[in-house]
Amino acid sequence: MARIADPELRNRLIAAATQEFAAAGYAGATLDGIAARAGVTKGGVYFHFAGKEELFFAVLDHWRERRRRALVVPVPGRSGAGSALREFLAAYLSFHFGEPAATQLLRVLATELRGRFTARLREDDRQEQRWLRASLRELLVFGVRDGSLAVEDPARAAFVLAAGVRGVLDQWITAPGDVEMHCDPRQIAQVLVVPFTIAASGPRSEIEPDEFDLPGGNRRG
Repeated sequence: MARIADPELRNRLIAAATQEFAAAGYAGATLDGIAARAGVTKGGVYFHFAGKEELFFAVLDHWRERRRRALVVPVPGRSGAGSALREFLAAYLSFHFGEPAATQLLRVLATELRGRFTARLREDDRQEQRWLRASLRELLVFGVRDGSLAVEDPARAAFVLAAGVRGVLDQWITAPGDVEMHCDPRQIAQVLVVPFTIAASGPRSEIEPDEFDLPGGNRRG
């Protein structure tokens, strides 16, 4: 009698692999360890994935999709784009503080696997960083237009903000006990955005959204 496939096995393997890669890194993770965490044999892993590399990509895809579904760029309301920018930054940090294993994967990707073994892996990390910068830049441009933010170069400001949140996460995942007292998402977001709000002096209509790289668009040359 044929065995009935477990419809939830793939999801269990993704969850187990997330924990294994986060705990052991890519090199240290094993299919045996992942199978044990999922409560199956190694054959159960091979039923869905050709090997460790394919499973690692599946884990990255899973968390990228979850992150982007959870972090829709807010539409600026009456309180202005500055408030929406703080909301987005706080939500980004809250997501990662709430998913430490997924956050550790970013560290594995940026350190252990930097420049390693496939162009796809490098491009995945590049696209993820581009998505974050583009999301931040969109809000910065709207903030310049509605007068809630004072930004000379939205692209550069987005780069600085992205570096700030990734730096916070790097410190938190490396030594949480040393920085936990500083890791309130809303307070961090406020600190990051303040330099772009203190000099705001009113709308600057000469800056239009399509002058900059926004999600789905290109900067005009």
